[in-house]
Amino acid sequence: MRASLSKSDNALSSLTSVLNSRFKRHHSIDDDYPVISSSSSSNDDRKLYIDSQTDHRVPLVSNETNNQQIVFEKSVFSSELVKVVEWFNQLNDRQKETLLRELVNSCSSPQWHLLSLLTADNWHRDCPSDCSDPLAQLPFDISFHILSLLDPVSVSQCSRVNKLWYYLCSHPELWRKLAQQKKWAFSSHLLDQQQIQAYTNEQKQPQWKQIFIERYRLRSRWLNGRCDVKTFHGHVEGYHNHLLDKLLSNSTRISSGVSCVQFDSQTIISGCTDGTIKVWNMNTTDEIITLVGHSRSVRCLHVDGTNEVRLVSGSNDRSIKVWSIAINQTWSKCACKLTLLGHTDTVRCLVVRDDICVSGSHDNSVKIWNLSNGLCLRTLVDHTDKVLCVQFNWEYIVSGSTDKTIKIWRYTDGICLRTLSAHNGSVTCLYFDQQQDLIVSGSLDYDIRFWHLS
Repeated sequence: MRASLSKSDNALSSLTSVLNSRFKRHHSIDDDYPVISSSSSSNDDRKLYIDSQTDHRVPLVSNETNNQQIVFEKSVFSSELVKVVEWFNQLNDRQKETLLRELVNSCSSPQWHLLSLLTADNWHRDCPSDCSDPLAQLPFDISFHILSLLDPVSVSQCSRVNKLWYYLCSHPELWRKLAQQKKWAFSSHLLDQQQIQAYTNEQKQPQWKQIFIERYRLRSRWLNGRCDVKTFHGHVEGYHNHLLDKLLSNSTRISSGVSCVQFDSQTIISGCTDGTIKVWNMNTTDEIITLVGHSRSVRCLHVDGTNEVRLVSGSNDRSIKVWSIAINQTWSKCACKLTLLGHTDTVRCLVVRDDICVSGSHDNSVKIWNLSNGLCLRTLVDHTDKVLCVQFNWEYIVSGSTDKTIKIWRYTDGICLRTLSAHNGSVTCLYFDQQQDLIVSGSLDYDIRFWHLS
């Protein structure tokens, strides 16, 4: 029994010496650090106590008869540490910050690790809620400019960060800039203005965020091919009186078809080969009214206006008609205000700006009309075949023809400024963008051509 106790004491003594050596190696600041010692014990009870007389306590295992004791003795380091802490507490905030910077610069990896553990729960303890928010620290103009550089999806995601970011990301000016970018704007200036008017509140302030959301959804659906199909039934078989053509001596029953379509925010207007024009409710697909006036196929339409719709139609009967249409929830009315005569063949295309109408015809000519009085202001003749498409602004008129050419006319005097010849087939459609000096043309030769006028 005594032999086994002796072996236990020897093992404890060797373990204590190892601990002492390791403790010195890792914690040797000065010679006052305590040394761990051991003594044999006749039982397995070990008592831990703390000396209440000490200020800064460092563990020490003392060698006593019956138990192993850990005590804390006062040291030079402890007394100096108390003085340092008292001195630190006397400093102002700026001095404390300066001292901490110097101490941090002197720290190595173990001290950094200790600092991270001690300060993890105290980061921004007394700071305002947005002390680390970069946008909160910047002037409004700079924060706004940063957000304006983002794409719409990123702006929406940023609005979820906090209240400040939501406020900045919901600013009407930010969404106005996005909505007016060419990528999102409507190709028709009229439709653009109609949408803005529809989303203007009682204070006459456009709701630009809602305007952009609608444009974003519309573009996304076009690109991804997502749509709701609505079918409008109403055009039926009709009679064409071919005596007008001096080709047949009797009336022939044929199937009537839709030859052209225009629409606004509430209605769809379709022109038919039987000479009628039908107005449809876009939401319910119901037929609202049928306009009868042309004697042959309606080939082209233009619609504008809000409360009272102005409709301009061109037909195979060589005439252009100006209609006034008023639609209410309980009633609707229409009237033909003007009939413009001057073309000697089918009116194939027309474009309207304010009270000016430019029309192209199978008689190879382009005419400029004043819709307020019905007068023909000017006739442009230089094409050698049918005019199939026309575009214009207040400076130029652009026309495409079956003669495979595109002609650019000066609006003010009707002089042909340039003829573009590259297509090998009839030019059937045009797009004219004056801001970029760009013409896009489509032809029966299967080509689409981009023309840079500059």
